[in-house]
Amino acid sequence: MPQVDLTQHPVKPTEYGRWQQLNGALGVEAFGVNAIVCEPGEQFDIEHDESETGHQEAYVVVSGRAEFTIGDERVEAGPGVVVSAPDPSITRSYRAIAPDTRIVCIGAPPIAKDAYGEWIDEAGVQDVNR
Repeated sequence: MPQVDLTQHPVKPTEYGRWQQLNGALGVEAFGVNAIVCEPGEQFDIEHDESETGHQEAYVVVSGRAEFTIGDERVEAGPGVVVSAPDPSITRSYRAIAPDTRIVCIGAPPIAKDAYGEWIDEAGVQDVNR
């Protein structure tokens, strides 16, 4: 089973920040998945929209803290928080507000409606006190 230790995976500096390419290492082709590593005050050009690609995006903060701006909304997020930008035409950006911030970015264009999580509702309820 493919897995990636983000603390050991290569980081590639670009004008858009310091990125970790994850698709190849994970063997994933259905959507884009990369991680960005950033520090407070680090300057990189990440403000963008996905009008041309039609991509929807989700961001998972795995370490540190980040401030996200999605359209006119701003939110701070720490480890375990997921922020989304479902409208491709809305401008989005993020920045680190704590040291050692790492954000996993996931994106792809919408496809035919799929019940990605409905199986959870359809699964039998288990007694958690077992």
